[in-house]
Amino acid sequence: MAFFLSIWQDMLVISVLEYVMRAGCVRLLYTLLFYLMVPLLLLSLFWQSRKNPAYRRRWGERFGFVQVAEENKPTLVHCASVGEFLAAKGFIEQLLDNGTPVWVTCTTPTGSELIQHFLQGRGEHSYLPLDLPCAVGRFLQRVKPQTIVLMETELWPNLVHAGKKHGIPQALINARMSQSSMKGYLRAAWLFRPSWQTLQLCGVQNGVQAERFLQLGVRTEALQVTGNLKFDVKIPPQVQRDVSAFKTLLSDRPIITAGSTHAGEEEIVLAAFRQLLSKKPDALLILVPRHKERFEEVAHLIQQSGLRMVRRSSGDPMTADTQVLLADSMGELMVWYGVASVAFVGGSLIERGGHNPLEPMAYGLPILSGPHVFNFTEVYQQLDAHKAIRWVHGEPSMEEALFELLTCLDQARHIGDQAQQVFARHRGATVRTYAAVQSLQHEPTL
Repeated sequence: MAFFLSIWQDMLVISVLEYVMRAGCVRLLYTLLFYLMVPLLLLSLFWQSRKNPAYRRRWGERFGFVQVAEENKPTLVHCASVGEFLAAKGFIEQLLDNGTPVWVTCTTPTGSELIQHFLQGRGEHSYLPLDLPCAVGRFLQRVKPQTIVLMETELWPNLVHAGKKHGIPQALINARMSQSSMKGYLRAAWLFRPSWQTLQLCGVQNGVQAERFLQLGVRTEALQVTGNLKFDVKIPPQVQRDVSAFKTLLSDRPIITAGSTHAGEEEIVLAAFRQLLSKKPDALLILVPRHKERFEEVAHLIQQSGLRMVRRSSGDPMTADTQVLLADSMGELMVWYGVASVAFVGGSLIERGGHNPLEPMAYGLPILSGPHVFNFTEVYQQLDAHKAIRWVHGEPSMEEALFELLTCLDQARHIGDQAQQVFARHRGATVRTYAAVQSLQHEPTL
């Protein structure tokens, strides 16, 4: 009896879904589920606020209640994460330089802090509202953007639908889709396909990505291979000055910068560095955790390791005895890569998928990475093809690679030069993306 009841329940669910799909109410079902999830989403924000009180603030913006200083029909640029904002900075800068009003949105307090510091009053900023019809409708009515520009994979069905309803051209730029994410989107094609088809522009990073987005439903005429914006990263003059100052302070010490590290990686890095010190006693480790909520946790790990530490936030000067600098500050990762002799890019020793290696590539650094780099497969494949990276899998291989690269300087220089050449060959995406987005203002919406 239970068996037949289970089959009947499955058939009922399938029948309801088929009816909803035939009735053209797929987005309605999605919206209903989203409304039901709102209490859980708010509870999640409150839970995260235990470590970062900023999650308790500006909740009105999550529902589209934003303050508009002046009605200037800005280009709306949405960058969900810190990484996406850093990639979009050059594009946003080009909009500003050409007199285009901008409104930049994100979803996290960390991203908000960086965006506000970058804009310095030159543009507007808020959180992107939750993907509820009332919230996104209210938001668009208040902001009145002339164009909506989304980064990488940030496609929200109700936002896209509302943009279409308001006649606003919409673009997805720097678009990329991992194989695993693509499978998920294909399973939910009944929900997302109309949104993919609505886009007037889908600027993808390369040909492989173009094929994936075509399978998802992006129209051929909307698709352009514009390149990866992250290859256009520029080293700002202030960063260059900071790098020079730190290099003078640190003299000729060999420096390892471990950037964007996660839980489970700092222990490996610290253990490898302790072993390295027996051979390179003047070495300095600059440890840069990915999330500021973990600064205290990482400081405790360093203290437990017995290494002599200075925290960036303390303002205490580094001395010749300092072994670890904990970079517990935001927005300075480019500086720490700039002073390094060798870089380790985090998120790769655990199954996090790795982080962007382009900043150390821009500096021409020899790069170490763990094996888990599925978030940036194409970039790492190119580095590997040109022998411009060293793979490590744990403490022994990391210590061995660090010692080799800090001792065999010609080899380290060659690896770094190869990385820099790969980087240089892929520049120009910002100009192509800007031109493609500007052309949307002269095209009719679907």
